[in-house]
Amino acid sequence: MKKITVFVIGCALLASCTPKSEKMKQLAQENLEMSVDYPKQLKVLAVSEPDSAFGTGYFTKSEVKGMLQCMKVVTDTIMKRTGNMSRFDPNDHYVMSLAERQMKGMSEIRSLVMQNGKKGEFSGWKVKVDYQCVDPNGLPYRAERWCFIDKEGKQVYKSFELPIP
Repeated sequence: MKKITVFVIGCALLASCTPKSEKMKQLAQENLEMSVDYPKQLKVLAVSEPDSAFGTGYFTKSEVKGMLQCMKVVTDTIMKRTGNMSRFDPNDHYVMSLAERQMKGMSEIRSLVMQNGKKGEFSGWKVKVDYQCVDPNGLPYRAERWCFIDKEGKQVYKSFELPIP
């Protein structure tokens, strides 16, 4: 009898968490739709499950490692396309767009590092959305957008994105 009670309570808790999780994922996607230049061209590739956030500057070591690896791939892509900048062409919209998005992303990563990654109090949730869209020059691009959502799961209060080559 005790096992059945524990099982029923566990199922109830799981069922009550799922709609909130889906709502936060939907909220992150809506935030993304409002931020891209051409929402009709937006294609969501993946959405992470909401994870506990302890301030907007705290990420796990594996998350930071993934972000830095992503930026390294972007740098390698730019260097390969420009012959280590020996064939740099400021009219190459792909390179210029990718470099601009990389600089914005690196600025966010630097600010994270400057905060020393100290774990603060529970501040809400974080959701990562991988997506593909089109930039103002009509060129397709891919990126990951990190959204920080309040404790109640009702509002995105900070977001940033990193390019994916």
